[in-house]
Amino acid sequence: MILLSAAKTKYLHFFLYVSIGLLNLPLFTECDNIRLVGPTRCSGRVEVFYRDMWGTVCDDHWSITNADVVCRELKCGTVLEAKHAAFFGEGKNTIWLDDVQCTGHESSLLKCQHKAYGENNCGHSEDAGVVCSDSARLINGTNRCIGRVEIYHENNWRKVCNSDWSHEAAQVLCKEIRCGSPVTPAEVLNFGEGSGMIGVKTTCFGNESSLAHCSLQEFSGNCGDAVVFCGNSKPIRLVNGSHQCSGRVEVFHDGQWGTVCDDRWGMQEADVTCREMNCGSATSVKYASFYGRGQDRVWLDDIECTGHEKSIGECSHRGFGVHDCSHNEDAGVECSETIKLVNGTDRCSGRLEVYHNNQWVKICENNWNTKESAIVCKELNCGTPANNVKPHFGKSTGLRGYTASCSGNEGSISQCSIQVNPASCEDVSVSCTGNPLLRLVNGTDRCSGRVEINHDGQWGTVCDDEWDIRDAQVVCRAMDCGTAQAAPRGAFFGQSEGQIWLDDVDCTGNETSLLHCGRQPFGDNNCGHPEDAGVICSNYIKLINGTNQCSGRVQIYHNGQWSPVYNVGWGKNEAEVVCREMNCGDPIMSSQSFGEGSEMTGYKISCNGRENSITSCTMTAFVKTSHDLTGEATVTCSGNVRLADGQNHCAGRVEVYNKGQWGTVCGDSWDLVDAKVVCKELNCGNVHIITNSDIYGLGTGKIWINRIDCAGSDSTLSQCSQREFGERPCNSTSVAGVLCSDGLEVRLVNSNTHDPCSGRVEVRHGEEWGTVCSKDWSMNKSEVVCQLLGCGHAVSAPGGAHFGQGSGPIQQATDSCFGNLTSLQQCSIQGFSTATCSHEEDAGVVCAAQIRLVSGLSQCSGRVEVFHGGQWGTVCDDEWELPSAQVVCKQLGCGRAVVAPGSAHFGRGTGPIWLDNVECTGEEAALTQCPHAGLGQNNCGHGEDAGVVCLGGLPKPQITLSPATEINWGDKVDITCSVVSEHLGGTFILKKSQDSFKMEKFSITEAVTFTIPKVEFSHKGSYYCEYQKKFPNQNVEFPPGDLAELSVTVSLEKPSISLTSPYVTVIFSPDKIEVTKGNRFSITCSIHSRYSGGFFYLTMSNMNITEPKPAFGHSVFYMAYFEFPEVDYKHQGKYSCVYCLNISSMIFSSPPSKSLQVTVVASSNSSAVTSAVIGILVLLLLVLVAFLVWRKRRQGVAAMVRFSNRLAEATKSTEDKGNGALDGRDYNVQANEQRSAHGLEERDADVDPGNPERNAPEDLTGRVCYELEPLILTS
Repeated sequence: MILLSAAKTKYLHFFLYVSIGLLNLPLFTECDNIRLVGPTRCSGRVEVFYRDMWGTVCDDHWSITNADVVCRELKCGTVLEAKHAAFFGEGKNTIWLDDVQCTGHESSLLKCQHKAYGENNCGHSEDAGVVCSDSARLINGTNRCIGRVEIYHENNWRKVCNSDWSHEAAQVLCKEIRCGSPVTPAEVLNFGEGSGMIGVKTTCFGNESSLAHCSLQEFSGNCGDAVVFCGNSKPIRLVNGSHQCSGRVEVFHDGQWGTVCDDRWGMQEADVTCREMNCGSATSVKYASFYGRGQDRVWLDDIECTGHEKSIGECSHRGFGVHDCSHNEDAGVECSETIKLVNGTDRCSGRLEVYHNNQWVKICENNWNTKESAIVCKELNCGTPANNVKPHFGKSTGLRGYTASCSGNEGSISQCSIQVNPASCEDVSVSCTGNPLLRLVNGTDRCSGRVEINHDGQWGTVCDDEWDIRDAQVVCRAMDCGTAQAAPRGAFFGQSEGQIWLDDVDCTGNETSLLHCGRQPFGDNNCGHPEDAGVICSNYIKLINGTNQCSGRVQIYHNGQWSPVYNVGWGKNEAEVVCREMNCGDPIMSSQSFGEGSEMTGYKISCNGRENSITSCTMTAFVKTSHDLTGEATVTCSGNVRLADGQNHCAGRVEVYNKGQWGTVCGDSWDLVDAKVVCKELNCGNVHIITNSDIYGLGTGKIWINRIDCAGSDSTLSQCSQREFGERPCNSTSVAGVLCSDGLEVRLVNSNTHDPCSGRVEVRHGEEWGTVCSKDWSMNKSEVVCQLLGCGHAVSAPGGAHFGQGSGPIQQATDSCFGNLTSLQQCSIQGFSTATCSHEEDAGVVCAAQIRLVSGLSQCSGRVEVFHGGQWGTVCDDEWELPSAQVVCKQLGCGRAVVAPGSAHFGRGTGPIWLDNVECTGEEAALTQCPHAGLGQNNCGHGEDAGVVCLGGLPKPQITLSPATEINWGDKVDITCSVVSEHLGGTFILKKSQDSFKMEKFSITEAVTFTIPKVEFSHKGSYYCEYQKKFPNQNVEFPPGDLAELSVTVSLEKPSISLTSPYVTVIFSPDKIEVTKGNRFSITCSIHSRYSGGFFYLTMSNMNITEPKPAFGHSVFYMAYFEFPEVDYKHQGKYSCVYCLNISSMIFSSPPSKSLQVTVVASSNSSAVTSAVIGILVLLLLVLVAFLVWRKRRQGVAAMVRFSNRLAEATKSTEDKGNGALDGRDYNVQANEQRSAHGLEERDADVDPGNPERNAPEDLTGRVCYELEPLILTS
């Protein structure tokens, strides 16, 4: 036995752990650094593990080819989809990869071309994802829908045997991988063999959703491989070319051949086509039906490939059959018949393969030298061989090796001597310089100048239509320059000659080439060389990963390369120099992160703050260690445009930063187009009002004397052309200013159209925007919003997040804030009341901009003008038709439209052209609700001003509410719609603005009444009338009537409080009463009300106590008794009654009754009081007897009041109903009352019941009862 000390044991354990770890190192591959986060193992958001943290991949340049590499790396099946825009949800942490571009042959996504780890310009809303088949894949096919079949079974991939392969199994597989249905190819397909793989036999019925759901049986013997050709494998062909690898491109779809439109057709698309045709590399692309016009369908348009797809059908395109082309735009391609470069980084590099003896063969490195490489590069139009480059692009499999020997004079490698190489050999790899596709001409340095493109061996310019700073960013990046500073237009760097290759370039800013941007086809333009575009890029400094050109990580160009600047001694002085050199204003504090690069070497910089360039500062090399956490220097600048001295950053005097100082802009030529550029640049919405006076002050800096002249499409003010005024100087008191829409107290967001006057209502408090709860939202409050925005009047006030849910705080729509313009502006400063709503209840508004007809013969004909931004403007006649005129006539109350003339039929207008491409259906309530290009967006002149002629002025229908606008709950209300018109005999429609309430009636008269028999609280709201009249071939809608508010309330009268005598059934109502201690008495609360089911409270002033009792009675009279069986001093005080109701879960209370003062006196006085009471009763009895005798003697003179009958009937009625005592008092009291009533009834038995003069009406009886004097009364 060997004994080890504790210390040795510890070291032994450590040694074993290290050994085990080292033995396991080969097991870790790139696959351990990539995963899918989603519903299955083979679908989800792509995540990469780097620096001990999982992060996502940005979807810029994300393609089916990239997704194919991910599926293969994770041992999943055939790629089905490449997902964009965080389809599987937004990830967290860092975005590790961006601009990933795979060729499709990589073993891992990490081996594809991409930006440095962590370097991106994305958010998590752009996270990339993939969808792969879980259980099936096709191998060695020319596209994803054909090939040898393999299935994932028992945690491994197996080949599928062809012995039991059936049409049903092929159907299941094609459906599973989303490739349509299987078809029988014209020739026998051979996609190689799955050598060394276990075979699986399949038995399918054809209705399975996956091949894995079929019956599967492993086969231990040898079997042939099953293959499949699915219908979505779109065959292509080349037609009318000079050889089999050139011609017009045609695609077979839906049983028919069709062409491809040449919009966006380029070398990348040509590369895919040549590879799919099994031809060599693409040598040129052809446009404008170079190989003749095709026939039948145009199948594909706007096709965009990365260049690595297996099939043209896998590239992005509009959809089969969706296009705006003719056969004059059929695309073509020229491929090499004999040569191709495989697995390269671009079309001019790769492993060499040559077509020889009807097959593709590899070329061996034996005897290969520069002259052979030169022939290949020249043949492929790829320049010359790259110097000092020893490329390696992998090994070919299954290809026979040949050697090539050339003299150097051959035009093609196929003309060289090609011999079989009997031994194994290394493949030849070629890398050519390629022809430069981009250059800058006539600039002041390498990073400025006129932009020129090389196409088909010829240099040409770019037209400045739509040219902006985002396009310049792409050029600067492609030229390896710094950040784009300007995108000058109008041949700023001089006019060129020759071709204009590109027009209408529209980049997002993150493309790697101008050719990847939206654009017209090569040579298709409507420009001249005075419109040549240029760029100005920073030469020595650039900002990486910023939110705009004035923020990001700092890099400098030094010793011929870009290097990072590290955050060592980095401070305000250095930031000021960077912002000044970038012409980006002043540095501002910011906690924003711009990511980290992967470089380990760079510079630390020290400045005094007065340098004009970062290159003038002190630079020292800095090298990071593997444990160094030093980050890169960042900067955020204010930008070179600001609005000064306004209420917020979206309002004020326009100031521009130039040459290290802020200055104002002359207001003499300042117009709406210029102001629009400023609002857009500052992200402040649209223009609301422009100023050219000193309303925002004159400023203290330099006054620009240059005249700013923007075209409207400019993205920054510095991009606008600037011209001298000449001899006339700028008026020193004329200063440009603007109030942008986001500078107002309210804005409208998420409108479904281009209409800025409809959307979700958002209000500002400070710099924070919040939504408004729709619970208390109304048309009147919407009207205030429309008025503030200069958007005319409110048409509707939709709630329920009609325009989408907002974010941030939710404000209450109180009357104190939304009552008028002043109150809304005050609340924006002082704050709103927070609501308890969710964003599902966000309020919205639809406003109708004011319109008018000008220069016509009447108020119902003329040129159409719209009021917006404090200014009247016209409407362009593009797409102007009768339905749009119909909306104008209806909005103005001018009947139906008769004609919709254009071409300034009513004369040319002045000012802005507010609307263009207006396409109404005729059903809209206002012109601005129709689809249009956006307010102020047009390509028209005033010679195209639109007009209308309407049938005539149609009146609005009127609305009246009867009996009043405030109705008691449960009452009836009559709503009458009327119209004064000679066009009677139409349909009246009653609508409610807050919901879908609608009632219709046809009437041949001028009015109709709609009745709501029992008003509920849900009927509360704003009502209006519409009137429709049918004319021949047209249904004319009169303009909607004005709103009428219906209020619903519950009105309760003041209840009565009274005492009930314990001796006789007489009710009396004193103001004060004395009650002997120990006696009993009863208080009666009663009310005349139509609302049953209520209850009474008896309140006592000095105890703040209420005692509820249910009310009883019938018809309109309800009462309740409150008994005091033994009075004590605590019962002394003032009493009053309150009647309460619960209706629709709401409590309503009456005003309190008059008060009754109850005083409790000692019992020693009881005998005296009793004697007095008896004396009074005897006296009253004698008076009553005398009165009865006298009355009998005067028959026919007056009617007798029969107290007893009423009370007896009430008692009898109550007993019959089995409800007990009517008043709820004890049995003895009721018995005494009944006996008293019975006595009265007997005394009156001789009265003739049929004599009307001797019988008083019951209401009189009630009044007499109430008017009797109390038995005990103190005053």
